[in-house]
Amino acid sequence: MALRASVAVEIGEAPTRVGWIAPRWASPVGLLLSLAGLGVSTYLTIAHYAGAAVLACPDTGVVNCEKVTTSAQSVILGVPVAVIGLAFFATMLLLNLPVAWQNQPRPVIRLMRVGLSALGVGFAVYLLSAELFVIHAICLWCTAAHVLAFLVFVVVVFAECLAGAAWPLPGRERATASSQD
Repeated sequence: MALRASVAVEIGEAPTRVGWIAPRWASPVGLLLSLAGLGVSTYLTIAHYAGAAVLACPDTGVVNCEKVTTSAQSVILGVPVAVIGLAFFATMLLLNLPVAWQNQPRPVIRLMRVGLSALGVGFAVYLLSAELFVIHAICLWCTAAHVLAFLVFVVVVFAECLAGAAWPLPGRERATASSQD
């Protein structure tokens, strides 16, 4: 059994879908996840400035929001981590608006959306490692923000992959494989 690849070239045939086409679900899903993250980050920011006593989370044992949110790792260069999360989710909210997902968006918007979501996941991994290995406590609210940042990243990357795969590349022929006995 031999396998032979043949190339079918159709001259003069234009692709039916030209350009970058976002999946319809990308904007609403990304928007809802960003909105949820904005809500969690707002709550954590209020808790930071009002005092950890307002946190609806256990303050003993491994799950200890107060220990996490009042630790030295909860502030970076004088800025509370909760405020950084607030800025992240507010920006992602803007980048997930339907107008930002329109067909043929500017490359800078797409790059910002992918780059910022990747940066958010990287920051969440850093914070999670600080919780596990330095603070030795987990904050449930912080974990919710980390999970939401990860989900935003997954939506953005998956939507970008689907949008890029939705159309044939110019100058590329379609390859078909056929088998012969």
